[in-house]
Amino acid sequence: MDIKRIKIEYMPKITDDQLYDFYVRNDICEAGHGKEAAVKPLKYSPYMVGAFYEGKLVGIVRAVFDGLTAVIMEFCLELELQGDNLQYDNGSIIEKDQYDIAKKMGILLIDELRKIGNTFVSAVILQHSEQDVYTSIGFKFNEGHAEYIIDERPYVLSEIV
Repeated sequence: MDIKRIKIEYMPKITDDQLYDFYVRNDICEAGHGKEAAVKPLKYSPYMVGAFYEGKLVGIVRAVFDGLTAVIMEFCLELELQGDNLQYDNGSIIEKDQYDIAKKMGILLIDELRKIGNTFVSAVILQHSEQDVYTSIGFKFNEGHAEYIIDERPYVLSEIV
């Protein structure tokens, strides 16, 4: 892949097929929901950055924003762009950013959110795997905070039963 030909866009037009193919190709869990459910973020996530190579989606970061605070909901990068010797081989875990594509995507999203009044951004990351990517964008560990969740995704429920 010629890295110089990757285009990074704010608020891109992403088709259902582009997003679903990206999920399947990179072993991202949303593919397990089936195409109809997996592509719902395209309808409900207005704050998004996409990276494209020859029309193929190779990276996505999206956030929700309420006027003051934003939350990164998804940050994925094509496995081929991450580098070798990945522990998880899952595009939704950015273990490496060999070509700074994720960094550029993240900075673009943060900059655009600042323009519309964002003053606080949070993200849930996989500890000991994604710190380098997020710190390269400007994130820092939020000492003393813990995340609480309700997880009712179908594949999680099937593992519990």
